[in-house]
Amino acid sequence: MRDTEFVAERLRLQPPWVVKEAKFDPKRQRVDVTLEWVGPGICPLCSQVAPKHDHRERVWRDLDLCSDQLFLYARVPRIDCPTHGRHSVLVPWATGRSEFTDRFEHLTILSLKEMSLMAVTRRLQISWDLIDGIMQRAVNRGMECRGEILFRLIGVDEKAFKKGHKYFTIVSNLETGKVIWVGEDRTKATINRFWKSLTQKQIDGIEGVAMDMWLPYFEATIAHLPDAAKKIVFDRFHITSYLTKAVDQVRRSTVRELGRDAGSLKGTKYDWLRDTSSMDPAEKRKFAELRQQYEVLGRAWAIKEQFVHFWEYKQENAARRFFNQWYYWATHSQIPPIVAAAKTIKRHFANILTYLKLGITNAAAEGLNSKIQWMKYQARGFRSKERFERAIMFHFGGLELLPSNSNPELLFDN
Repeated sequence: MRDTEFVAERLRLQPPWVVKEAKFDPKRQRVDVTLEWVGPGICPLCSQVAPKHDHRERVWRDLDLCSDQLFLYARVPRIDCPTHGRHSVLVPWATGRSEFTDRFEHLTILSLKEMSLMAVTRRLQISWDLIDGIMQRAVNRGMECRGEILFRLIGVDEKAFKKGHKYFTIVSNLETGKVIWVGEDRTKATINRFWKSLTQKQIDGIEGVAMDMWLPYFEATIAHLPDAAKKIVFDRFHITSYLTKAVDQVRRSTVRELGRDAGSLKGTKYDWLRDTSSMDPAEKRKFAELRQQYEVLGRAWAIKEQFVHFWEYKQENAARRFFNQWYYWATHSQIPPIVAAAKTIKRHFANILTYLKLGITNAAAEGLNSKIQWMKYQARGFRSKERFERAIMFHFGGLELLPSNSNPELLFDN
């Protein structure tokens, strides 16, 4: 079998495309294959035979052949179709203006799903910029294919991009854990862009929205979502976080007040934040002694712990009675951080109470945040916000990323 016939077979090439020449350069570990169109011009839109106008020189990186890099060269004809005008004929191995074949992009996308970005650059010997181009085409392709998707329950959360209060807003489907939308910043204008991106059918299908008590998110949702006041649930884990931070403020102020006499209290930060059910008997006894020794701090901790029972209620009236009693205790505790936290919860109580009916939290979104943080670590950060946003949709958007013409059977030695 001639070398051109061998390569044509491995490329799964069909007429009118043929292999004109195949050259192997052992020093560069590279194979250069020249392809040629040998038939008449065919319009890519209507398949009519049409006269050729000119040619465009193009080159593509393909999957490696026997561990050697493979490059395809072709003079792609442009034809003059009497119906549709001037167009380049279709090449079956690549889509659009990519400098890689669909097979190569297929492999790159699968590799990025399983390996770090740096590992893929080393493995495939291409730059970050070229990989970013592949990711961009994949995400654009996935978003076009996704079309209109419906979702009942969504979570709105934020993710820090860099230090210095640089944030992204991330909207996710709480039932699937997939990212629906990503937007720069966490302002009212940001979340407005999300709501304006939805169709009326999508908006009408939303039954619940979990978020923290960030006013811009709340105001934008109220403005765009019908009956939003009954559908917004302030996330229980953020509520717990407010109370936990209040307890930690009390601990730190106690340490400052006692100075050198705060010996037994120093180094106990995580004891006050920890779930006592995870402590062994000895740790529980030691922590009980701490609460007795530092009475104000122990009382702040007890108030925080008592609020956990609110989430166990099923009936609204009973939950209101519990909250009123807890609120009286907290606001009469004379512990400023606890009083402030209790008043914050009181101001937002209407959309905390909605948890009893909808039962949704941002736990899935928080898990998603952890995955995004790991993605950032593996990539050693992102040079631009656009790349960060694109990477989130690539890895967590549940999109159809693969080129439609790519061969799932990776036939070459990779």
